[in-house]
Amino acid sequence: MYGSWWHTFIGNVLGVSGGMGGWTYDKGIWELGYDPSQWDQDPDPKVLSTTLRDGNFDYLTNSVHWDRVAQALPDSLYLSGKPAFFGSNPWPWVDGSNSTLPLPGTLPARTRFDAGTPNSVQ
Repeated sequence: MYGSWWHTFIGNVLGVSGGMGGWTYDKGIWELGYDPSQWDQDPDPKVLSTTLRDGNFDYLTNSVHWDRVAQALPDSLYLSGKPAFFGSNPWPWVDGSNSTLPLPGTLPARTRFDAGTPNSVQ
């Protein structure tokens, strides 16, 4: 949004497989620096210049984009290991730096919800 500076987006998967027709990369996937109440004004240039976007896969281009030099991303930027509630599910369940398989697993909460047991332990 306009005036929203210093955000970081690393290792995300953006968009929807097969449903990105008519989108553009910077004005569809990101929309950085715009004021949603005044779309006709120019975006805030400081938003883009202070945003870190690295290792993000998007279904629009079916590729991984790096603003800086490509590098290996850790499984988590804040956890030291796989959480116990993941059980036998793949960890991490999303890998934006992997253009071949950006969604190697399913979020355990989604699995429980789809099974009709959103609050039970599996």
